[in-house]
Amino acid sequence: MISASAPASEVGIGVLAEAARHAVSAEGGPGEVAAVVVRLLGNDAMRRLAGGEERADVELSVDVDGTELVVALADRGEPVTGAPAPVLALVDLGLATACDGRITGGGNASEVRLPLPAHGRLVDDSALEVIGDDAALSDAPVTMMPITADHAAALTRAIYRCYGWTYPSPTLYFPDRIAAQIDRGERIGEVAVTDDGEVAAHWGAVYVAEGVVETGGTVTDPRFRRRGLANQLGERLLERLEQTGVRGRMREPVVTHSATQHIALREGAHMVGLHLHDSAPLRQVGITDGVQGHRTSLTVMYAPLLPLVPAQLSIPAVYEPIVRTVLAPTDWPREIIGARTSRDAIGVTVLGSRYDSLNRAGRIDVATVGDDLVDAVDSALGALRGAGAEVVRVHLPANDPALAGVGAGLGTLGLAFASLVPEFGTLGDLLALQWLADTEVDTTDFSYADDRVRELADAIVGQVAALGDQDVRLRRRLARRQQLLAALPDGD
Repeated sequence: MISASAPASEVGIGVLAEAARHAVSAEGGPGEVAAVVVRLLGNDAMRRLAGGEERADVELSVDVDGTELVVALADRGEPVTGAPAPVLALVDLGLATACDGRITGGGNASEVRLPLPAHGRLVDDSALEVIGDDAALSDAPVTMMPITADHAAALTRAIYRCYGWTYPSPTLYFPDRIAAQIDRGERIGEVAVTDDGEVAAHWGAVYVAEGVVETGGTVTDPRFRRRGLANQLGERLLERLEQTGVRGRMREPVVTHSATQHIALREGAHMVGLHLHDSAPLRQVGITDGVQGHRTSLTVMYAPLLPLVPAQLSIPAVYEPIVRTVLAPTDWPREIIGARTSRDAIGVTVLGSRYDSLNRAGRIDVATVGDDLVDAVDSALGALRGAGAEVVRVHLPANDPALAGVGAGLGTLGLAFASLVPEFGTLGDLLALQWLADTEVDTTDFSYADDRVRELADAIVGQVAALGDQDVRLRRRLARRQQLLAALPDGD
């Protein structure tokens, strides 16, 4: 939409802030917030541009991305590991939807997403009613077809008819967001549509990495059940995924619903993790008794759609037993290697982080493992915790031979195992770790498809608790040590 550059000075940043304010306001977005964002990012860039750079300027861009505006600032100063704390605070307050800071080939890139009016537009439920499971079956004809942006509003109505406001994926209540995802090619799916244009059933997929999708959003209007629509749509979707060269398929059934876990396992997936406290509490009709008293947790299932390329995994010792549990029931060509003894060739860690205000969730993406891995992750983790994150996941390249050695201290940061996903786009095999603000995980509502699911879930929940307790023990030990030192004579 616009791009501009200016010197990294008070005057230059001020000019860019005004440019952002006008551009965002012209699109109906929060112009004043955009100006504040540019000033905050610019001030941070000025601090990191310590002198001696070939180009001591900053570059602004403002672009429309679906239902959001992306305000981005690029610089060539000292490396960033995420957005600065004041920007994280804006996201936490809900003035921005998300922020991201990372190193790119040309320097540093910081992005903040601001909502357009359409971003918050929900499905209109004024003329809708929730259809009960005992509703009379309909014999109305339906036509199966790939989903398009024109189906977005009808899909949200179908979600509401089936679940009211209790569906576990809140995005599917926002028609404009769905349409934008479809237009960008991020979301695909199959729908069964009635003659009057209403969606009777849906099965979809969202790209989560290059060559990897997460399938879900499966819904069938109770009046159109017993026709096998879900199975037919699932087969059509799988055929499309295979034709487009998708290598892997993820699913994330809620841990409170064993039936959906069982479906994934029956169709060839393996459980590869458990993402605890993934999103805000909700009420699951027919599953939980009212609104849960804790954040929602998800099992993570994975099935390769193409044969996996053999690979070696370098896993820090604290996570290796759980990784072996994940791999045990599979025939995946994966070998766990020991920690590398020499660090001569290890450079500096390169990572970026992002924060999502809707779910109060952070993510740290490690692109390059360096000798300073633990320190770099700790800094980024601390910033996200300070912003109010309830959960933070760390994505690590599990094929990097240095990871087992330099990542040996990650457990001391309170990071527990989350999941292991093979061939996760350009990262290679993904080792995901998780930090929880509340490490006392309530498993009362948890339901498991089989003993293997239970065993892996118990191991992950147990590690979260153990590493959380370890953090408390370390703090208390330090406090006792300081008390003992304070009681010693001065030595005069």
